[in-house]
Amino acid sequence: MINGLENWAINAYADGELDSVERAAVERLIAENGDAQRVLKNVRKQQEALKQTYNQTLDEAIPASLLATVNGHNAWRLGPMTAAAASLVLLLLGGLGGWYVASETGSVLQADLARRAIVAHQVYSVEVKHPVEVAATESVHLQKWLSKRLGAELPIPQLADKGFTLLGGRLLASEDRPAGQLMYEDQNKRRITIYVTSNPTHGEQALQVRENGSVVSCYWVDGDFAMAVTADMPRDEMMKLAEHIYDLVEKHDG
Repeated sequence: MINGLENWAINAYADGELDSVERAAVERLIAENGDAQRVLKNVRKQQEALKQTYNQTLDEAIPASLLATVNGHNAWRLGPMTAAAASLVLLLLGGLGGWYVASETGSVLQADLARRAIVAHQVYSVEVKHPVEVAATESVHLQKWLSKRLGAELPIPQLADKGFTLLGGRLLASEDRPAGQLMYEDQNKRRITIYVTSNPTHGEQALQVRENGSVVSCYWVDGDFAMAVTADMPRDEMMKLAEHIYDLVEKHDG
């Protein structure tokens, strides 16, 4: 980790995968740290080398059969190694810009949700003076404000029984719609964040897990919201906490 940023976050910045708010925050952290600047410089050199090597390939159309493979059509005919190879080829053909491929069981929406949640966690969880925009002392206002911006009543889970106290929250962005982040802290100063945005289709996706280094994000789509719980903690502990938060949200909605 460099100044609160994993190397993959610097890659996401270099690839143009961040929105304006995330980009500005990451730029500030990079500007404050020479090591991060050197990593960014190396990433851009690698990108240029890849573009020169695969320039002709990038202009080729993606075969329909390959698209069908990665999208899950006829996937039962292929072994896991073939499917993994096809995913890697599609990533290269797609422009070398993306830094993830959605898992077979997850949607692109979920993959994007997890990525944004992890970036937001990395950016804001290291803040000392301004970790949140609205403090927990104004939790009533925070709940009403985020609910209004997200278009549905957002419950704020109470996690004292799990050792975490609410610090507050902030308004973020997720592509073309608002998003919110709630932040909690335990007595050892470990912080967890809940990233939430609206779920306009009201579709459902089961809880899944994405890991980037030591940071784990558990995310799901259900009801009015798409949510991701993120922290730097062991996977099993993170999953139990996320399941607890999921139950609290479901109980509120019910």
